[in-house]
Amino acid sequence: MKNEHITPAPQYRKFKRLCAVALVFCLLLLAGCGETALFGADEERTSTYRMSERIFLPMEEVRTLNPAISKDKDTYEISKLLYDGLFALDENLIPQKKLVEFYSYDENALVLSLTLRQGVLWHDGAAFTAADVKFSIEAYQSLSYTNDTIYGDYVSNIRAVNTVQNDPHAVTISFRDATSAAVENLVFPILPAHQFRRAADMKSNIERFIPVGTGAYQVESYNSLSNLVLKANPDYFGEVARNRLEFMIFPQKKDALNLLNSGNITILFDSDVDRDILFNNMDAQSVSFVSNEAEVIGFNLRSAPARSRMFRQAIAYAIDANEILESAYLNSGVLSDTIYYPNYYGIAGQEEPYAYDLERAALLLAGLGYRDVDGDGYLDDSGGGGLLITILVNEEDPSRVQVAQIIKNELDKLALNTYINYCDAETYRANIEAGTYDLFIGGYAFNERYDLRGVLHSAYGNRIGYANVALDPLLDAMQSGVSIGQKTELFRQVHAILVEDIPYYCLLYKTHGAIVSRALDGEVKPLFHNIYNGCERWVCRYEMEASE
Repeated sequence: MKNEHITPAPQYRKFKRLCAVALVFCLLLLAGCGETALFGADEERTSTYRMSERIFLPMEEVRTLNPAISKDKDTYEISKLLYDGLFALDENLIPQKKLVEFYSYDENALVLSLTLRQGVLWHDGAAFTAADVKFSIEAYQSLSYTNDTIYGDYVSNIRAVNTVQNDPHAVTISFRDATSAAVENLVFPILPAHQFRRAADMKSNIERFIPVGTGAYQVESYNSLSNLVLKANPDYFGEVARNRLEFMIFPQKKDALNLLNSGNITILFDSDVDRDILFNNMDAQSVSFVSNEAEVIGFNLRSAPARSRMFRQAIAYAIDANEILESAYLNSGVLSDTIYYPNYYGIAGQEEPYAYDLERAALLLAGLGYRDVDGDGYLDDSGGGGLLITILVNEEDPSRVQVAQIIKNELDKLALNTYINYCDAETYRANIEAGTYDLFIGGYAFNERYDLRGVLHSAYGNRIGYANVALDPLLDAMQSGVSIGQKTELFRQVHAILVEDIPYYCLLYKTHGAIVSRALDGEVKPLFHNIYNGCERWVCRYEMEASE
């Protein structure tokens, strides 16, 4: 989910923005006065500390804070603080009840009955009811027709939403297809029906929109050009936050980097693979967390030789994943044995099921009948024809280019005749669509719901031509109204098939980083789908100067 491109504003707006940014820097400097952490002090001296509830974070200018119509990354992330969903995903992407007290499916798993939490209040004091759930789902459906919401796919399989007479905390959701009825779809922000007459009203007052949710934080003040201040929601049904979050708006978040040392920014997030080098000389610490970005080798299963499972396994044994992680990604990643999120549903992956082993790779190739028939030093196919392996890579991605070169070097050791096709992004995509490759080096940024049928299911048009009649029904069942225990068992079976089949070889999952001021006191444990996870407990601990 990338920040949406914003059309350049008129000149007076540019001037206002520059003035606002300058004001932010001045405010930050003032805010830090007397609260800057002192490092490297005399160890023999007894230090005195002051605690502060103010947490300073950077954000970029967004089109709107309305989560229903925004496509900005910052709005998506901040909305997790302001709004609740019916369900929320934990660190293993297992759905947990949020605004729901109890739920059950009918015998056909086509109707989901929900009993909602009682006593939940909106930030303006109004009571949360089933009418809000009905309004939210129907609003997202309406907005999806014009592609005005990122949550269109979440509600696309819902046929109807009905409240229950005389029970303001009961609602039923009817689905069109039982194989797309998982509660993982119900993690979108629930909106306050009393704030809007209809979904179309969300498209008005876009820039000045002030969110009203049920979340742990509520808006204290907002200037779309300078800052957003969130305070604790004292009526929150969960843990009440002990701090206030002050988001300062910058043209780019990295513009706030130098303010980490002074304590005027408490934490910022970065996804660059070389971030640890960049922050190495700063008085801050880096906390890595697994992203939703899988780096993969995809095989063209519509043509030989990659359609052979043994061939794909041979390639897997010829890949030194640890070297790739270290050299191409500077250790900003974690190894994974499938393209599913590491520890998905609590299932730990196998430790290197295809550990680097060129001898084993050579034996598998020999077992397929590949040998040097014409004496040119390269393996030929079983019919005596020349065997050329084309590796497709986007030349605009330096990490993937390096991966392609590392893999070619290893395959050359197996006497495979390999060719790297370097091309620009548009040509790269066209070659994948046309199937003019044997292997491609690429990646996927998966949606938080992790419905991977689009890349694995034979009926969903996956680009590599993968089909497994045993896998398809398992993938469908995983997205149906099964219990968490049932889905865990289904995934065990899916996982075993993918490890054996290797339609994609997962090189690694990228990690992103939280760069944290040493003044921050509290556990930092971001999740890719909730980077501010646990922030309710954060405070800052500043060493006091003698004059204080």
